[in-house]
This record gives sequence, C-alpha cells and structure tokens, in this order.
Amino acid sequence: MKYISSRLSSGNKIFPTEIHIEATGIKIKEPGIYNSKSTFIAFIDIVSISIDNPLVGYSTLTFFTNSTTHVVTGFTKNQSEEINSTILEKKR
Repeated sequence: MKYISSRLSSGNKIFPTEIHIEATGIKIKEPGIYNSKSTFIAFIDIVSISIDNPLVGYSTLTFFTNSTTHVVTGFTKNQSEEINSTILEKKR
C-alpha cells in the first residue's frame, strides 16, 4: 500500500512524503530537489506509533523504534488511522 502526504501541509509543498507498507516493514520516502531520503523500518523494530490529529490541519505520525524516532507529517486523519491499523495488523 502507498500513502502520499498532502502538498498543502508544511514541508511537503513540492515533493510530498510517501509511506509504503510492504510485507516486512514500512518505507518512508522523503523526496527532495537534489537528494531524497528513504528509510526502511521493519515491523519487528516498531515499538509504538503516536498519532497527533489536530482539530484543523493534517496529522503527524511518530514511529518509535528501538533506537530512533521517525516523524512524518501531512496525512489526513483517515490515512493516519489506516496506516496505524495496517501496521498493527501486520505486526501480529
């Protein structure tokens, strides 16, 4: 599955962030003009997920792993809840 952040959110004006849910984990792609950043997180390494859904605006997802924290912004409330439920389902 592939989820793309909104271009209207902060930090995603030209190149929106993408979350790809794969068989063994998630890939977070943050494209840029000269370089892009791609991070793979295995489902086993995800300790918890925090979702900040403001009343107005876009959600912020925070993926807590054993050693780091990955923050992704610009997804709708429905997208963030679907991402969370899919990851929790695949972790089982």
